[in-house]
Amino acid sequence: MTQTKDNKAMSVCFSGHRSIPFQYWKQLKQQLKAEIAKTYADGYRYFFCGMAMGFDMLAAEVALSLKSELPDLQVIAVIPHRGQAERWSDAMKAKYDAILRSADKVIILSEHYYNGCLLRRNDYMVLHCSRLIAWYDGQPKGGTFYTCRKATANRLQVINLYGSSIV
Repeated sequence: MTQTKDNKAMSVCFSGHRSIPFQYWKQLKQQLKAEIAKTYADGYRYFFCGMAMGFDMLAAEVALSLKSELPDLQVIAVIPHRGQAERWSDAMKAKYDAILRSADKVIILSEHYYNGCLLRRNDYMVLHCSRLIAWYDGQPKGGTFYTCRKATANRLQVINLYGSSIV
């Protein structure tokens, strides 16, 4: 996929917290399914995922599960550095690898980890998309805060699922 202005207008990215309390998983998964379907109905076809544990990988899994219903939906995995999952548990590595095998495209931004590479990954997604689907608690710290602020500064539409999943 060569990035064009048209593709950016049809591209959405995900950003959210790595830690999701167990009691919110089922509802958040349903919200993601509904939001991805709505976003698809709005004309979006490219779904960028930064492949972090937690919300990112959940969003990728949900998007991949919708491919049979939404045939031209594409999942693009944006990897901040090669070996991103090397220190993760075997179960998380298996989930990560399964997502990468099913993704339509994998973009590796750096061969090696460096300080700030996770934020550069977030910058890449914001610069290539026009909508952000987030799960952000509003705290002014961390990568999701950074990405939501960057998305707003770049005039992306930000859809935050956090408030509606905490009942």
